[in-house]
Order: sequence, then C-alpha cells, then structure tokens
Amino acid sequence: MAGVDAAEDGRFPDPARRCPPGAVLGYPPPVPAPFVPELFGDFLLVQRLARRAMSDVLVAVRLGDRSGQTFVLKRPVLGERASGRAAQAIQREGEVLAEVRAPALPALAARGELAGLPYVALEHVRGAPLDELASGAEPMPEGAARAVALDVARALAALHEKGWVHGDLAASNVMIDETGEAKLVDLGLARRAGEARPEVAGTPGYLAPEAALPGEASVASDVYGWAVVVAECVLGRRIFPEDDLASAGARGDPPRALAAWEARIPGLSASLAREASRRPTSASIVQGLEALALDREALAARVEAHRARASEERTSLARLPAVEARVLPEKSPLPALAEPAPEPAPRPAPPPRRSAGVYLAVALGAVLLFAMGQFSARLPPRNPRGSVSLAGVVPRRAHVEVDGEKVALPADGRLELRSGEHTVAVVLPKGARREYTFRVRPNEHVVLVAPKKGATSNEDEEAEEREP
Repeated sequence: MAGVDAAEDGRFPDPARRCPPGAVLGYPPPVPAPFVPELFGDFLLVQRLARRAMSDVLVAVRLGDRSGQTFVLKRPVLGERASGRAAQAIQREGEVLAEVRAPALPALAARGELAGLPYVALEHVRGAPLDELASGAEPMPEGAARAVALDVARALAALHEKGWVHGDLAASNVMIDETGEAKLVDLGLARRAGEARPEVAGTPGYLAPEAALPGEASVASDVYGWAVVVAECVLGRRIFPEDDLASAGARGDPPRALAAWEARIPGLSASLAREASRRPTSASIVQGLEALALDREALAARVEAHRARASEERTSLARLPAVEARVLPEKSPLPALAEPAPEPAPRPAPPPRRSAGVYLAVALGAVLLFAMGQFSARLPPRNPRGSVSLAGVVPRRAHVEVDGEKVALPADGRLELRSGEHTVAVVLPKGARREYTFRVRPNEHVVLVAPKKGATSNEDEEAEEREP
C-alpha cells in the first residue's frame, strides 16, 4: 500500500510521526489556506505563527519602517471579550515587559488597545523552541546546557528583582536564537510575587509540587521549573513525563543521574528540592554560573540542524509517493458454456397516459416562475454605499475633508460614502493634516483609528491653546 511505502522509505523515521496530522495513506496533509496580509494599527501583519483557541500570534512589520525589522504581535481572536483570559494574558505580558528589560527577555516594541482589545508587539526571536532541541535528542554538551541555564536564570533574576513571577517555566517557553542565546518568552501567566493564584495553571511536567494547588505565586516555583528545563537539556529527555497538572503534587524524586551534574551546573539538584524553602534564589544561581565556560556555538549548531531537518521534512512531504504498478497474472479462461436458447422478446408496453392534471401543473409552474422574475426585477437594488467613522475624538477646531471637500461631521461621527477609494483628512487649524486612504465596499463600515498623540500632536495642541 502507498501508506506503508511512505512510512518505510525513511521520510518518517520516527514511528510516532509516520502519519502527520491530515496525512492519508502517506500523502501530504492538506495545504492550509494562504495568509492574507492585514493592516492592524501601525503594523502590517504578514504571517501567522500560531493560532490558539482565543488568541493569534503573527509576524508583523511596522508601517513606514524601512529597516525590515519584524515583530511578533499577539492579539485576541475576533469576538473574544476584553475581560477574557486571552485578553488578560496579553495585557499582563505587555505590563511585565514594559517594567522589566533584560537581554534574556524579548524586547517590547509596542502595546495598546485596538477596537477595545489589547495587543502587544514583541521582538521577533528567530530560532527554535528548546523543547524541540532538547527532548528526544542526544544530551547537550556541558557548555551548551550551561549557557541555557545561565540565560534563563538571568531572565528569572530580572523578573524576581522587580517582584514578578513567570508562572510557566517550560522548555517550550524558551527560544534559542541563531547565535545560541536563550530567551524566556510567553509571560501571559506572570503574577506579582505573593499574589493569589485562584486556579492551577502551567505546563504539565514542569510545575512545582506546591503549585499543584491554589495558593500564592512564589519565585521558588520558577526556580523549580528552571531546574526541570536544565535537567531536560543535560539528559536529553523529560524527567517528569506527566499529562496533567495535578500529577505534580504526587511526583517522585528526580533521576539520580542529575547528582553528577551539581558541580558542573551549580544549584541544579538543590533547585529540585521538594520544600520550596530549600531552593536557591535565581540571583545566586546566576552568580554560580557566570564564572564557568559556555558553548554557544554548539547551541547555534543545533538550531541550524533543526532548521535543515524541518526544511527537509517539508520538502519530502511535498513529494507524492510513487505507487508501483503491478500487473496481475492472467487467469486461465473458463470453459465455454452452451448458450441457452434465446427467449422470445416481450411485447413493448403501451406508453402511460398522462392526465390533464399533469399538464395543468406544468402550466401553473411556468406562470409562477414568470411572476417571480417580474417581482424580483422590481426590487430596489442593493445599497451601493458604505460608511466610515473615526474611532476617537477629532481635535478642537479641526475639520474633516473627504476627497478634498470639507464636510460636517455628524454627531455620531459616521459618514456615508459611495463605493470605491476615498481619502479622509483631519485638518488642524495650523495646517497639519492626518490623511487616511481606504476602499469602501457596498454595505461596509470602515472604522478609522487616530494614532496616539506624539510630540508633534502635543505641539499642535499647545499652539491651539495660545490662539486668541
């Protein structure tokens, strides 16, 4: 069968991955619909990285920025409430990164609200997640594992110094970039140290034992998660392969093989202590690691190999498997049988007689279709006009121009426009202009969002205040 050939020809070497999602009998999974670029405030969204149940993670470029720098933009999906979990997590991540700046954390480029929902734009870390580099592979070299341990510990030390707890230390939340540096990402579950945790949240297999029950956010729980991540790097496998968060409360002792790593990665064994009070602080872990040798080249080589392997898998999935044509052996013909005598042909049945009611029903149907066509022809055409409104307050003594003509803005801020391309300008008394060019479709409502006030806007408003 084609499915067996595709699994055995080496394209899916891992038995657990022989049939990727969407693949049928060895054929590649269906190609997803291409992403359509979208304007979002000051950004142009060009690619979707991930789509979760309640949020989108996308690659974006800033409008007017010719440097080519890309960002990762997170936003709730359309229809999500501003009070929903996804919106709160995105808002919390922007709050944390605005307060804590560290090389081992993604830099915050922008945050705010659009259409009543929060968003954050972060530094785009180009690389691979640590869980794909560490789990199921050969153990990392000592210097490479030590580099990951130091970078993540530095990120935790910066958060803990400002009073924040990450709350979801896991290998999937650590990105290794092209230079072999690690960054701690995904701060949507962060809380203030000592803040109440009304529910259990995190990643199975990395949660500290005390965090398996509701309580208070603790920096010691982050240190425990750091040790689990580092242990996965040095052993090449997950040390607690759990499927649910509740299992952390009944977890056994860590593998004994980690005891030999205490001298090479100081604080590793102590950080896995079941009692939170016996674990070291993130700052003391950083001090113990800073004097030791690192091997970032080995990490960068793993990232490059991971990319090459992923590219090869995509290429192999794009090729359809060759199906071998097999010729079945011919079977010996059956002996000829004597043909039976032909039966006399039956007499044709007379055609059925149609009653007058059938012809009457056909005539009535034709008349009804004609009447419906005449009625639909007289219906008024679809409204060919659309509308536009400004989401915000137009500055005092400013006026609005549509396609170069001054118009009076209604009380509700909504203008009706014909279909096609239009340019709306907000003209300030001193001559400054904000122009928006867009296309209106029939029955479409366009919302224009004014940019945040910058230094130029403040000077214009001060000039307006000085006018007699």
